[in-house]
Amino acid sequence: MGYKRKFTRLPLACQGDLNRSGEIISCHVVDLSEKGMLLRTGTPLKVDEELGLTFVLGPSRRIQCTVKVVRLAKADFGAQIINISPDDQHYLTEHLDDFIASNFGRF
Repeated sequence: MGYKRKFTRLPLACQGDLNRSGEIISCHVVDLSEKGMLLRTGTPLKVDEELGLTFVLGPSRRIQCTVKVVRLAKADFGAQIINISPDDQHYLTEHLDDFIASNFGRF
């Protein structure tokens, strides 16, 4: 039994909006990695469903991406980022690197 994730997920507490064919669903981003996240919402989602996601990362950077639901666990949904602009991906990566350096130090 091995570790399945390629990227470490870090805790995050921010609100987001999922877009399901024009229907806006409020969600909470629980944790985040370079390629995925754990979302919490009161609205049922389905595995393999693709949705637009917008959330604010850092002081004011709005991140927009497309996610695919890959795992369900009660009100939590594991999602993979399947489409994100290069600028938003770069900012996301830098934000996560800064978080690790600030909280765990550089080795």
